[in-house]
Amino acid sequence: MFEVLNEMKQQFDRIIFDTPPILAAADAQILANQADGTIVVVSSGKTKKDAALKSKELLSNAKGKLLGGVLNNRKVEEGNYYYYYGTN
Repeated sequence: MFEVLNEMKQQFDRIIFDTPPILAAADAQILANQADGTIVVVSSGKTKKDAALKSKELLSNAKGKLLGGVLNNRKVEEGNYYYYYGTN
C-alpha cells in the first residue's frame, strides 16, 4: 500500500481516501499517518459525542493530522437558517 501511495503522490496533486468508519475498521488509522491530513465525517443525530471523541483519540494515537470535520445529515427546519453574502 505504501508503494502504491508513493507512486500516486508522484502522479496526482490530491489523493482522497474514503475509508470505513474509524471505530469499525483499522483502515483509517493505518492511512492516517501516511496522509497529509484527515477529515472526520459525523452524522447529525446518529454519531454519539463519545464516539466522535474516541475517533479523534484513535487518529491522534495513529499520528494522524486532524484537519477538521463535516457534520452530515443535519436537517434544516424552515425559517431556521441564515443567508450569508460575501465578496472576494
